[in-house]
Amino acid sequence: MIYDDIIVGAGSSGAVLAARLSEDRRRRVLLLEAGPDYASVETTPHDLTDSTWISVVRHDWGLKAEAVKGRDVEFPRGKVTGGSSAVNATIALRGAPTDYDEWARLGNDEWAWERVLPFFCMLEDDQDEGGALHGRGGPIPIRRWRDGELVPLQAAFRDVARALGIPAVTDHNHPDARGVGPWPMNQRERLRVSTAIAYLLPARARANLSIRAGCLARRLVVDRGRAVGVEVEQGGPPEVVRGRRVTLAAGAIGSPAILLRSGVGPRTELAALGIEPLVDVPGVGANLIDHPLASVALVPRPGVCARTQPVVQIGARLTAPGSSEANDLQMFMVSHADLTEIPAAMALIGAPTVFAVAVSLQRPRSRGRVSLVSPDFHAAPRIELNYLDDGEDMRRMIESLRLAWRVAEHEAIGGSAERIAILTEEMMGVDEVVQGYLQMAVSTLYHPVGTARMGSADDPGAVVDQYGRVRGLDGVRVLDASIMPNIPRANTNLTCIMLAERAAGWLREG
Repeated sequence: MIYDDIIVGAGSSGAVLAARLSEDRRRRVLLLEAGPDYASVETTPHDLTDSTWISVVRHDWGLKAEAVKGRDVEFPRGKVTGGSSAVNATIALRGAPTDYDEWARLGNDEWAWERVLPFFCMLEDDQDEGGALHGRGGPIPIRRWRDGELVPLQAAFRDVARALGIPAVTDHNHPDARGVGPWPMNQRERLRVSTAIAYLLPARARANLSIRAGCLARRLVVDRGRAVGVEVEQGGPPEVVRGRRVTLAAGAIGSPAILLRSGVGPRTELAALGIEPLVDVPGVGANLIDHPLASVALVPRPGVCARTQPVVQIGARLTAPGSSEANDLQMFMVSHADLTEIPAAMALIGAPTVFAVAVSLQRPRSRGRVSLVSPDFHAAPRIELNYLDDGEDMRRMIESLRLAWRVAEHEAIGGSAERIAILTEEMMGVDEVVQGYLQMAVSTLYHPVGTARMGSADDPGAVVDQYGRVRGLDGVRVLDASIMPNIPRANTNLTCIMLAERAAGWLREG
């Protein structure tokens, strides 16, 4: 069989594309997913449905990344239908309008704020906010925590932030939002509504949609300058599935890796690995951007933390101290973190559980890279995050961690702890010491983007055009987080869903 569309990756973007394209019953759509597939909410494991559980073990690719030179960290990515939307914290946050207008200025005018806003509204079923800025009746339910639902630590964080002069916000998805308030969440009661549930579940009865789970995409099959299919592996010898069009939606790590294994990327690097270079596209794998994360962790007093509590409820979007970038910082309370799955951290802190005040740069300047270490299809790619390499990134993070310290030591929060882990007031007063702590502790907020970025024809680093079409290779597009030229000031799941909603119309037309 020759499919009309083959979509590689059933995550935040891929599941949406498959569902939308298969609405045309004349179109034969194949969705490939390396992880397992659960056909109903009832058969979906608890770690995927329970929004209080951030799963990083049971449905994960098991990747590692170099956070800073010489130090690797776990780099969780969802390996299941729904992708990382099935394992995340369910924060349903949009970027700032200026984020998307920046994409437009970089040669991608279809992605200006005024053009993407209707698609944010289309995907939403906002339970709290209405009007022209919000949607009702879309696939993704969005709700905000009520005061009576807040666990004590979350309420204390909100109150302390406001006492420090951070304004209150009721709708973080308003274009002008700045301050502290309840996160918008893609939950229905405590059900994590992933793209597998929101988009694939209603589409499963369609005869023209096929979902192949446990199916690893090895590389594109190319014939005379056109992608004509995908070489896959599903518990047996490799086989080729053929399609009139292939769309990579395997994420900012998976999509560039597939392109590189297919001979699309920097010619010299591919040749050095013994991969025949088909198209010389230097930008493949470059421009990796992620939100770096650091925390002030506290060891709780007995009874303060419980596994059944929501992990996140309240967050602040604000400008980092001394920064010229508006809203370039997130600060939030983590109600509980289980360290028993991270033995090194548990040994360092001396406790199995912590809660934390976390900060994350939302407009980092540092850039990393994804590259291959071997032509072996089963070898994980090398992920270099290069966090805080830029001096302004480090300066902002030092000052942001000090802000988190001020929040954490406040009696309303610190009184719930036996002690603050590792850090002391004396340490926080010395730039070099805080910098050393960050080099040791900075980690990921799980939002990689940019490794196959879109751009204009005269942009030498662009991999795709603004419609996702790969330079120099017909029949293939990339439509996921990897095409973002810069990272939005927000958790990226909602932007990935919007991206797919926006692109689905183009794919149906051509």
